[in-house]
Amino acid sequence: MSAGNGESFDAAAERLDRAMNRLDTSMRALSSRMRSVGKLEAENRRLSSELDEARARATRIDDTADMVSQRLGNAIDSIRDVLGSEARG
Repeated sequence: MSAGNGESFDAAAERLDRAMNRLDTSMRALSSRMRSVGKLEAENRRLSSELDEARARATRIDDTADMVSQRLGNAIDSIRDVLGSEARG
């Protein structure tokens, strides 16, 4: 093997080592990003569930408010009828 081949091999080995280091760094960064994405997805699922629960609660509150309003209207009508019949009679 000539000196030129040895230098060429050494240079190639150094380039390969640098490329492997860059690949390792990239893989670590990708792994970190994937963990972050996993955490964000879990948070998204949790928030979505909480939103669904809040919407269901808001619907129940609206339904209850409608029922109370209707009953209050009926009570007001009954009171008016009683007061009207007392005033006439």
